[in-house]
Amino acid sequence: MHQTNITLKRLDLTLPPFEVYHRLRPEFDTSFMLESAVGGSRTVAYSFLGFGPGEVLTCRQGRVEGGIGLDHLREDPGGYLRNFTAGFDHPCTRFPFVGGLVGYFSYEFAGRAEPSVVRCFPSDFPEFELGLYRECLIYDHSSFQVYLLSVGEAGPLQEIVGSLPERTDRRDLIVGDLVAEQGREDFEEGVRAVKGRIINGETFQTVLSRRLSCRYRGDLLNLYRSLRALNPSPYMFFLDFGERTVLGSSPETLLTVRGREATTYPIAGTRPLGQNATDRKRFREDLLQDDKERAEHAMLVDLARNDLSRVCKGGSVSVPEYMRVEEFSHVQHIVSKVQGTLREGCSSIDALQAVFPAGTVSGAPKPRAMEIIGEVEGSSRGPYAGGVGYVSFNGNLDSAITIRSAFACNGKLYFQSGAGIVADSDPSREFDETEHKLGAMKEALRHATEVMA
Repeated sequence: MHQTNITLKRLDLTLPPFEVYHRLRPEFDTSFMLESAVGGSRTVAYSFLGFGPGEVLTCRQGRVEGGIGLDHLREDPGGYLRNFTAGFDHPCTRFPFVGGLVGYFSYEFAGRAEPSVVRCFPSDFPEFELGLYRECLIYDHSSFQVYLLSVGEAGPLQEIVGSLPERTDRRDLIVGDLVAEQGREDFEEGVRAVKGRIINGETFQTVLSRRLSCRYRGDLLNLYRSLRALNPSPYMFFLDFGERTVLGSSPETLLTVRGREATTYPIAGTRPLGQNATDRKRFREDLLQDDKERAEHAMLVDLARNDLSRVCKGGSVSVPEYMRVEEFSHVQHIVSKVQGTLREGCSSIDALQAVFPAGTVSGAPKPRAMEIIGEVEGSSRGPYAGGVGYVSFNGNLDSAITIRSAFACNGKLYFQSGAGIVADSDPSREFDETEHKLGAMKEALRHATEVMA
C-alpha cells in the first residue's frame, strides 16, 4: 500500500454532503456517509462519502466471506483483518481517512476474541460487514473545500460526480407499530436477576438492554435526516449494505488509533444542559459532586486502562484527561481520555479487539458481565453496542460505539438501549432510563414517517 498512488482532485461542489449522498446513493448497491457535529472531543472537520466498494468483507458464524486471498485465515476473523490491513501504511496524512475499510462490528464480534463469554444466538446481522473503498468524497469543513480521493486508478465516481444526478424526490418511510421484545415487567425482572448476581460478587456493574422493532418500507435516509437534525452528535453515520442498513448518531468513541497511539474516551455520568448558563453550571456541579456517578466513571476508566494495557507498551497507558465535563447537543457528560502506545507487533485491529465491546455497554469485570448479558437478555444484540467506523489506508482507525442507532434487515427496523445495573439499582428507574435513551430515536421516527396500514 505504501507505494500505491493516492490522488486528490478538488471539486467545484457547493451542495452539502447529505444532498450529494442522497443523489448518488441510488447509483450504487453499497455506500456510506460519515459526518460529525460539534460536541465532546471532536470538531466538525470532515465528512466522508463512499460509494461502490471494490470488496465487501463479511463475517458470519466465525467465517470471513468476500475479499481475495488469505483463505487460510477465514476461520480466524481477527487474524484475517490483521493480515488484510497489514499493508495499510500509506504516508498520506492530509486527511484522517484516505480510503480503506468502512462498516460496522456487531456486539457478537467480541466472541471471536473471548469465545467463552459471548453466547451465539440467531441473528440477521453478521459479526462484521466492511466495505473496501478506494474512492471517496471528502468535505474539509475547515477550508470549505470538497475533494475526490482516489487510490490507484480512478474509478467511476469522478465521472458520476461530474454529472451529478438531478435532485430526486425522497421516498417516504412508512412504519408499523413499535413492538417491545421486553416490556416493563420482563425488563425489571431481568434487572432483579442481574442485581442478584452483583450481590453475589460476580460483577460490579452489568449493562442490560432491551430492543424495540417495527416493520417498515421506504427510505431509511429519512430517519437519518431527522435524527441528525434532532440529535447531532460527534459520530453520525449511515451505512447502506443493500440488505442491511445501520444508521445512528453516537456521542461516544470506541477507539481511535493515530500512528502508534491508541485512545479511548469513557463516558459515564449525565446531566441536562439546562435552559441557560446558570442551569448549565448548576447541573455541571451536581454531576461532579455525585458520588455514584463518579464511582461508576472511575470503574470504567480503570477498565479502559486495563483493556489498552493488553496491547500497549508497559508504562505507556495514561489518563491525561480525567473526569472532564463535556457538552453535547442536549446533555453534558463526564468524559475521560485514556491512551497508550501500541507494542511492537500489535496492530489497530488488536487494539480494537482489546477494547471491544466498550465497558460502558457491557460492564465490569467485562468477561463475567458479558456472560450475564447472554444469560439474561437471551438474544443477539447485533450492531447495538458494537462499533462503527473505519480503518484507513494510512493506518488510522476511528470508531464509535453503536448506540443511539437503528439497524434494519428484511423489512424490520430495530432500536436498542441499555442501563448500567449496580447493586442499588431501582428496576423501575432503570427501565425509565432505557426509555429516555430511546426518546431521540422515537422522536426522529415520528418526524420521518407515516404510519403503515
